[in-house]
Amino acid sequence: MGRISDLLRFTFKDLVSDGWRTLITVTNLLVFLCCYFAMEAFAEAAYKFGNQPTDRSALLIVSRNVFDPSESLVTDEEFQPARELMPAYVKSVTPLMFKIIQANTSLLQLRAASLEDMQTVHSLSLVSGEWPTGGDDIVIGEGALSGTGWTVGSTVRIYGSDFRISGIVRAPGTKFSSIWMRLDQAENLFNLQGVYQFAWIQLQPTADAEAVRMQLQNDPRLADRFDVYFVDNLYQEYTKAVSDLKGLSSMLVLLALSAVMLGTYCNIFLILTERSREITILRAVGFQSGAIRGLIILRTLLQIAVAYLLAWGLTALLLNWFNRINPLSLHSIPLPVSISAFGLLLGAVLALIFGWVGVWLPTRHLRRRSVASFIQK
Repeated sequence: MGRISDLLRFTFKDLVSDGWRTLITVTNLLVFLCCYFAMEAFAEAAYKFGNQPTDRSALLIVSRNVFDPSESLVTDEEFQPARELMPAYVKSVTPLMFKIIQANTSLLQLRAASLEDMQTVHSLSLVSGEWPTGGDDIVIGEGALSGTGWTVGSTVRIYGSDFRISGIVRAPGTKFSSIWMRLDQAENLFNLQGVYQFAWIQLQPTADAEAVRMQLQNDPRLADRFDVYFVDNLYQEYTKAVSDLKGLSSMLVLLALSAVMLGTYCNIFLILTERSREITILRAVGFQSGAIRGLIILRTLLQIAVAYLLAWGLTALLLNWFNRINPLSLHSIPLPVSISAFGLLLGAVLALIFGWVGVWLPTRHLRRRSVASFIQK
C-alpha cells in the first residue's frame, strides 16, 4: 500500500510540474468526452423513443399519404364501414380530433375526444386535479407538465382562447405529452363540426386484428382516399424519422472516444520526444522499460479520469439546462435527453481502453531499446 501511495504521489507531482501541458491535455480530453456524453445522451433518447410499448388493440382511419396527422380529414361518412362490423369484431368507433398547436409559448399536441372516451378508449388516468367540467376546462399529460411547468389551475391560451388546466393525466405512448379537451370544445374552437383527423376503432379482444384491418382497407368506400393503420403504425413512422439520427449519434460516440486515443497518442509521443534525457537517466539507474511505461500509463489514465468526471458534470448541467429552456421534441412528443448510467459506465471503460491504446502505440518500442541506444540518441 505504501508503494502505491508513493507511486501516486510521484505521478501527481509530475503532472503538477508539467503545468500548462497537463492543463491543455485535460482540456482537450474534456472537449472530446463532452462530445461523447452529448451524443450518447441523444442516442439513448432516440432508442427510448423507438422502443416504447405500443398498442395494437385499435385501428385508425386516416387520410391517405399524410405524414402529419393534423392534416388528415375524416368525416362521419368514413365511420360507417367500421360501424357495420359492430359488435362482432369492433367494440366502438369514435372520432378523435388532433392538432399541433401553439399553447402559450410551447408547441404541443392537442387531442379532443368525448370525456367518456378519454378514459375508456384512450386509457387516460387522472393523476391530480379533476376531469374537465366547465366550458374552458382541459387536462394535460405528464409530459406536457414536465416540459412546460404548468400546474393545475394554470391558464393556457390556445387559438386565441383561454383554457384552465383542471387536471393532470397519465397516458401511454405518444399521448404522454398531449393537451386533452372535450370534442365539443374543439369543434367550437376550430369551427369544425363533424370533421376529425381520425376514426378510432376499438377492436374486440377476440377479433383477428389484421383481418379486420384488411377488410376495412379494401372496402371501396375507403380504399382510394384513406388508410387503415394499427394505432402504433403512426408511432412507428415517427421512430423512422429518428432512426438515422440514432445511427449517426452512435457513430459519433465512437468517433469521440477514438479522438481520446488520438489525443493521448500525440501527447505521449511529444512527451517521449521532449523527455528522452529523463527516460535515459531512469533506464541508466536501473528502471526497467516496463516500469517507465507503467508510470506513463498511470499518468495518462489519471488525466483521462479527471477529464471524464469534469465532462460528465459539465454535460449533465448543460443537458439539464437545454431540457428546461428548449426541450427536444418530435411532432411535439418529448425526447428527454440525459446521460444514462449505462452510458456513463460504458464510456468510462472505453475511454480507459482507448487511452491505454494511445499510450501503448508510441511506447511499444521502449522494451526493445537498450540504455546505449537511448544515450546515442
